[in-house]
Amino acid sequence: MERETFAALFKDLISHLYDLTVLETHPLTKHFPLPSGSSKHRAEAIQKLILYEIEQLRPSNKDPQPQSLEWRPYLILFKRYVQGESPRDIANALYIGDRQFRRDHSRALQALSQRVWERYFLPQVRNGSAETLFSEDEFVLHPEKLDLVGLLRSLEGILAQRLRSEQIYLDLRLPDHPIPIKADRVLLRQILLSLINYSVQLCTGPRLELWVDNQADQTVVQIDFETDEQWETSRDDGKDFLDYVSTWGKRMQVQIVESYPSRRQKGLASLKLIFSPARQQTILIVDDQAAALRMYERYLSHVGVEVVGVTNPEQTLEAARHLQPSLIILDVMMPHLDGWEILQALQLDPLTRKIPVLVCSAWDEPDLAYSLGAAAFLKKPILQRTLLDVLYQLNIIG
Repeated sequence: MERETFAALFKDLISHLYDLTVLETHPLTKHFPLPSGSSKHRAEAIQKLILYEIEQLRPSNKDPQPQSLEWRPYLILFKRYVQGESPRDIANALYIGDRQFRRDHSRALQALSQRVWERYFLPQVRNGSAETLFSEDEFVLHPEKLDLVGLLRSLEGILAQRLRSEQIYLDLRLPDHPIPIKADRVLLRQILLSLINYSVQLCTGPRLELWVDNQADQTVVQIDFETDEQWETSRDDGKDFLDYVSTWGKRMQVQIVESYPSRRQKGLASLKLIFSPARQQTILIVDDQAAALRMYERYLSHVGVEVVGVTNPEQTLEAARHLQPSLIILDVMMPHLDGWEILQALQLDPLTRKIPVLVCSAWDEPDLAYSLGAAAFLKKPILQRTLLDVLYQLNIIG
């Protein structure tokens, strides 16, 4: 991860410094190198670490000087994240305006994130232990049926302290009836929390409006807020973070769209999450062993696909024609009709030749599989992580 992306994620993390539930699941949390024995209370350990680093920014002068440029970054961070004062109260105490506070607050957070980066993360990058740091591949999606309205209402309590500290009211305009969606609950909550938090950072008015537009072809969650010409600077600071969030959204087929006032003007801005209905993927499993079919069903039970099993290889062509699955997982060693014969039959049939086939065999013959038209090959025994990796590469799962 680049330094700029880390800074944007750190800015989001520190805004949830006293919400241990959110802190525990934040993308940065698991990568903090903490002392041994602190893994069970990781969020609390990170909270203490950040408060300690804020104190290290205190100037060496004994007496605080509110009007001193040297003291201002430390005083802003101390008052904001240690004493919990509102931005307006801090600006008044330091004899600066709201806009100046926003600029100085951004600079203070940059100084703090630079310190945390250099002390705790840069060593991991230099010694090569962070090659997969923050990699999206390390997170396996677990889609489930959710009520979007209920999920959005649950965020109100989580955000209450954050919104009170910013003196911003969250106006939830939600329908009375449930809106069913299919998504990873943990990931969707994190995306929504981060986008609302980002809106709070840009908001110059007294409220955020969050509403849902549920149509037949798509569902939209929209966050509206007032902002001024300073949004350009704040948007530049958060670009890497929004790009990061958008990448995760794409894995759940959720699009994130931004809208801001005309440049150098004050007006209404919005962030949208667009949920498009996706066709459920079907995977046809061809294996003469019932135990193998149960294994695949167990491996794929949390990835949002429909699994159809066939134990009689002679039924494969008919099943593939009827189901038109997104993928066929094909065993090789089967009685009467082996996997190679089935693969050839699938390739010769105009109704099935475009269906990708994953060949699974105890015989290590990937070259033969590819030469006969297979899209992928796995050697048995099959591990869940390896199987999911192949399905992700073939765009069967997000």
